[in-house]
Amino acid sequence: MSFKVKETIKEVKSALTLTADVWTSRATEAYLGVSCHFISEDWEMKTLNLATMPLEERHSGVNIMTWLEEVIAKYDILPTKIKAVVHDNGSNIVAAMRMLEEKHGWASVRCSGHTLQLIVNNALKEPSISRAVGAARHLPDQWVLLEELTQGLQPFQCATVYLSGQEYATASCLPQLVKGLQRSTQQTRFETGAGKAFLASAEKGINERWGCLNTISAEKENPIVLSASLDPRFRKLKFMGAEDGTRVQGSIEVLAIKEVRGSEIQGCEQVHQQRVSVPARGDKSALDNLLQSDTDSLSEEEDESHEDQKLQMARSEVQTYFAEPAIHKKDDPLRWWRENKGRFPVLSNLARSFLCIPATSTPSERIFSVAGNICSQKRTSLSRDHVEMLTFLHFNPE
Repeated sequence: MSFKVKETIKEVKSALTLTADVWTSRATEAYLGVSCHFISEDWEMKTLNLATMPLEERHSGVNIMTWLEEVIAKYDILPTKIKAVVHDNGSNIVAAMRMLEEKHGWASVRCSGHTLQLIVNNALKEPSISRAVGAARHLPDQWVLLEELTQGLQPFQCATVYLSGQEYATASCLPQLVKGLQRSTQQTRFETGAGKAFLASAEKGINERWGCLNTISAEKENPIVLSASLDPRFRKLKFMGAEDGTRVQGSIEVLAIKEVRGSEIQGCEQVHQQRVSVPARGDKSALDNLLQSDTDSLSEEEDESHEDQKLQMARSEVQTYFAEPAIHKKDDPLRWWRENKGRFPVLSNLARSFLCIPATSTPSERIFSVAGNICSQKRTSLSRDHVEMLTFLHFNPE
């Protein structure tokens, strides 16, 4: 079965994204769950379970980094093929991702569901809210506050459910959803002081944790912002200022040029291998060598001209893509790319790599939900290897 998964991954031409999480079973045994995400040639979101790895050593950042490298090595995945890793806000896995980002260039994407939960929990810790909730059973007038909190929490619940989806693009929606949450906290009007304190705390948490989505850093590209720019629903980048939007378009152009040059290098390597395999002809005369040198020189000039033409086409793709109007928010961006990949051959490759990034680490958490059922109260004596094998078979049945 793992061979089939390995072969499936081998056929994927675009980049991959991983989700990772650590879980402890009823038998107090720890596991590392790793899922792989990509967009197929038919522009469908695909998920594979790679591991429910038993952990016997300390969950340090260095160890988590090593374990993730072991998982991709098991499936012959080159580190350069990984675009990003989605994870929670735990200090150990955050430390591991810092090292992996520096070592392999993997983008570290924090789980938006976990971040939303932290924002809400911190807002609910406001002293006036805690007192009111504690006294609610005895003071009927405090139900006014609870009704306000129900209204205030509804947008967060809606965002959490949507971002936890697995069959559609989610990370690309995050910047616009964050903008919507900011607008909701600013426009909602509550009567109670505690309700107002909740809104103020929630707005502060959103700005502190996600303020980076409204701007672009010159030093470091944000994969979530780049994903949003490659989603035709949000390509106008209305969640950020015009100047930052122009910078994002510039970043996409740079990535498009890299994509062209990367494919050129790969093509040259294939041609070189073909030439090496051709039997050498007889020795050439001095005249043949002179004539061959002239031909080679002309060939190099033609190659350079051809490359310049391809680079210009890539730039033109970027300009055309961002000049077109955004599609409706309810339209499927993957379907749009499937229908328009012929018009944007370079950008469609980039879109495959960025739109497969999940907004949350929910896929890894779903692994543990299944693993928890497998390792139930009556089956706590199952060995770690059996838990890993049964979980793998559940998620990869074919």
